[in-house]
Amino acid sequence: ALGDVKGGPAFTHISYDDFRILRTNLIEGSHATTKGRLVPYTVFIDPQLGRIGITETEASNQGLDVLVAKLPMSSVARAIEMSETCGFMKAIVDAKTKQILGCAVLGIEGGELMAMFEIAMMAHLPYTVLRDAIFAHPTLAESLNNLFKAMAE
Repeated sequence: ALGDVKGGPAFTHISYDDFRILRTNLIEGSHATTKGRLVPYTVFIDPQLGRIGITETEASNQGLDVLVAKLPMSSVARAIEMSETCGFMKAIVDAKTKQILGCAVLGIEGGELMAMFEIAMMAHLPYTVLRDAIFAHPTLAESLNNLFKAMAE
């Protein structure tokens, strides 16, 4: 299979994206590449761990000037409602551009929020867009308001 010879992260969703790139290049004559693509992933443990982008340690090792926000799941309304308050949310943001560089959610349905982070990261949105957005209540997404309000500037 293609993914077996290509190397890199061994996720089904990466195989789908590899196919998209091949199809785009072969059929549409484009020049799509895997360079710089964001790879979200979820570890299906209890609670789930969802991650995308770089970690605080990776940012530090790269010498990046970052802001860090962390929110315990015990402060997330939906987690409280479901009696699933173990874990936390964490976001790493570029201090100058305010763009999200990485996120992790260790908590109930932690992987589900990765799509929202990925879209914000792909669009190069500042974290303030998620901080100031209106989300339905009670959802896990609405906790992004509080996560990004906790950003240490």
